[in-house]
Amino acid sequence: MYKILPLTVLLLFAGVLSRAQNKGTIKGKLIDSLDKKTVEFATIAVLDTRDTTSTLVAYTLSDKEGSFSLHNMPAGVPLKVLITFVAYQPYRKLFTLSKGEVLNLGAISMRPRQLKEVVIKGERMPIVIRKDTIEFDAEAFKTRPNAVVEDLLKKLPGLEVASDGTITVMGKNVTKILVDGREFFVNDPRIASKNLDADMIAKVQVYDDRENDPDHVVPAAQLNKIINLKFKKILKKSLFGKVYGGAGTQDHYQAGGLINLFRDTLQVSLLGVSNNLNSTGFDFNDLYTMGGVNRGGVAFSQGGFGFGRVPAGRQTTTSGGVNINTDYGKKLKVNLSYLYNHNSTAFNTVTNRQQFLADTIATTRSASDNLNTTGKHSLSASVRWKPDQATEVKYDPVINIAQNNSTTGYSSNSFSNFINPINKAVNSNNSSGNNFRFEHALSYNRQLKKQGASVNIEQNLQFNPSRGNGFDNQQLTSYITSFPSYTFMRQDINNNRDNDARIKASYRYPINQKLVIDVSAGLDYSNQLNKVSTYNYNPATGRYDSLLLVQSSDLTRNKWVQNLTPGISYHFPKNITITAHLSAMLQEVNNVFNRNSPDINQHITNLLPSAELSVDNFSAGYSQSVQLPNIGDMIPYTVVFSPLFSVTGNPDLKPTTRDNFNINFNKYNFQNGIIFYISASASFEKNSIFRERTLDAQLVETSTPINRNGRYNYGFSGRFSKRFAKRKDLQFNATSNLTISKNHDFYVLNHQDGYQDSYSINITERFSVNWKDIIEINPEYTVSNVHTVYSGVNFNNQNYIMHNANAHFNVYWPKRMNLEGSYTYLYNPLVPAGFQKNSHLLSLSLARGFLKKDRGEIKLSCYDIFNQNISTTRSVNENSITDVQSQIIKRYFMLTLQFKFNKSVTK
Repeated sequence: MYKILPLTVLLLFAGVLSRAQNKGTIKGKLIDSLDKKTVEFATIAVLDTRDTTSTLVAYTLSDKEGSFSLHNMPAGVPLKVLITFVAYQPYRKLFTLSKGEVLNLGAISMRPRQLKEVVIKGERMPIVIRKDTIEFDAEAFKTRPNAVVEDLLKKLPGLEVASDGTITVMGKNVTKILVDGREFFVNDPRIASKNLDADMIAKVQVYDDRENDPDHVVPAAQLNKIINLKFKKILKKSLFGKVYGGAGTQDHYQAGGLINLFRDTLQVSLLGVSNNLNSTGFDFNDLYTMGGVNRGGVAFSQGGFGFGRVPAGRQTTTSGGVNINTDYGKKLKVNLSYLYNHNSTAFNTVTNRQQFLADTIATTRSASDNLNTTGKHSLSASVRWKPDQATEVKYDPVINIAQNNSTTGYSSNSFSNFINPINKAVNSNNSSGNNFRFEHALSYNRQLKKQGASVNIEQNLQFNPSRGNGFDNQQLTSYITSFPSYTFMRQDINNNRDNDARIKASYRYPINQKLVIDVSAGLDYSNQLNKVSTYNYNPATGRYDSLLLVQSSDLTRNKWVQNLTPGISYHFPKNITITAHLSAMLQEVNNVFNRNSPDINQHITNLLPSAELSVDNFSAGYSQSVQLPNIGDMIPYTVVFSPLFSVTGNPDLKPTTRDNFNINFNKYNFQNGIIFYISASASFEKNSIFRERTLDAQLVETSTPINRNGRYNYGFSGRFSKRFAKRKDLQFNATSNLTISKNHDFYVLNHQDGYQDSYSINITERFSVNWKDIIEINPEYTVSNVHTVYSGVNFNNQNYIMHNANAHFNVYWPKRMNLEGSYTYLYNPLVPAGFQKNSHLLSLSLARGFLKKDRGEIKLSCYDIFNQNISTTRSVNENSITDVQSQIIKRYFMLTLQFKFNKSVTK
């Protein structure tokens, strides 16, 4: 295989080079017709004029010298170059290239547009760039009939859509999709991209996400992106949406709908979903495809690293919500959203855990059944008020009310290579709880008279009480005379509270065009309560009324934090900026433990520096932070959870200081369609908190938190993608991803010091092929390697390699038909006996459109044709290896009907 791969790559590039020789090039230079200066950042678009829509072939921007060049242009095709820039008249020229021709347009004079000059409308500009906003004309990018917004986004230069619906722009994540500048349902971009029709869209705008950065302080390299969909004018007063329903084998079902009413500045959206297909409720990625393919797989985690998929169980979900946007004049915008979600999840898991102690290998094999039911109400609002151009007020309140119930049955058998068996256990647990959460964020930003000067005030409030009640029955049979068997019935009552209030004010003032100073001051108060009351069952009274003090706790933490942070920024030539801050932080902490234990009062002062260098799309930063130990780790007594496990606190724990480093760089080559992105980070800790443990041959374990210096981790991620020029109706894209990480950790087990270095490497190759929007194929291959090295203790090093190959395809042929399929292959050779090493997950569906414009669709689908879906995880931590296998949804057939509607509203 490894010998064939280089040859394959060589042949691929040879093919690319040969095709390049059959194409042409266009280049030129832009100058101002009046002052003869070069024109930078003008948009140069090449259009195919063979049809009336003038489809975009390629585009680029002029550089600092005003120069541009576009390679791999199709030969023998009538083309038009359209050059546009704000405040200039457009330049256009028709031409046809011969094979290998280089068309040099020379110096092109761009004539400034006069103040009262009439702009002729009728010629669309496919791409317009205004400062940090890129605007695409949707009509210039052809999509198949009945396509959704996601299909349109895939065709836009610089935009990529992953198989899970995640959207990136020039390598940066899209945090939200707006509709005509307004929020659209819980800011999940996939709801808009997968459910709005592409033919509704007039313009697609892409810009930096600076909603929480009004002073433009964050470097461009660190910013995510926002997409704004501008609807066609006729749809600004319309009722549109879709409804669907499906029934399948084994009582599987799905039903849902999304209804939207747009009327000028009022937008109302209703959403409802119910299914037992492991769909979360508001992620439409799974709701109307094939029941979803991301419901199984393999996951690994070692030393804090993880990759793969986690178990999902078998879920039944019912969700509903409403989203309302409205404007009150031009100054006030209001968004109101209500969501309800009811979820019932059944887990059936088998676990194999090995623990290594000198020459002893202790193994515990267990099985558990769990049914977890949750219900959650969420009400949120967003208010934006701009009384004038210099002032903005934001208010974002959120209320969450949740209830949950859980029932668990558990059984296990433990043995070692010297003692077989050690014990067996049978447990059952029933618990319920409720949670209320209110929080709000209020901010005021004022741009002062001097350009660049501003005042910003932020206030945050959180009120979060919760209660829980659980009943735990445990029976352990010991086969060792030195350790007795036991049986108990207990009740745990939990009362928790997490309240927080903070205010921060900042002032920013430019001394001159290069030097900017700023200062911020903040005050934060938090109140935390963790109370656990554990009772034994009393047979005499038939109630749980015997308090177990050794298993109970009553902890309260009150904390005041004050900080003052001055800073300075200096702008050098060539867009280089250096920023430095020094934060003086004072923390006053009162820890109350009760149980006749003395309080611990902490007075902690820190000077926390930070610095950042940014150059265009590159940024490098350093910051220092401090984290207090959890109050639960500081308890001055021992909590005995069971005869097998107890925890002793450490009142002498010190705060952890962390030094953080990061680098970000991204580059998009407009001419070649290449996206390059790298990110690296590192963290080094002082006074890290970890747990000193003892574990004997009877599997009796104790744990105590202690401080130690030397923990660190680092990570690197890189991405390279290329959109190749279209060739004979064939569009080909390729993406390569690489992630590398290391975690250096330590532990003390049975008074022996040990170190664990965990390395993780993931390589992913992804391709996308599209032919005439009739055939789409998206293959992907990932190889993941986790390597763990131990030192100081006699543990075997661990090395795991996992392979994951998958492909998704669509065939839109014959007319009105759609054949869709997904295939995933997972392989992990090192799972223990009785666990599934590999799986082939194949799902297919066949859909046919009917009614006008295919507004109706009937779909027959089969999920997991080979009936092999399984979820397997492996984790390696300290002296243990844990494998977990969970059963999830397997093969089923389903027939689904979907109807879309779109009606203009005139009243």
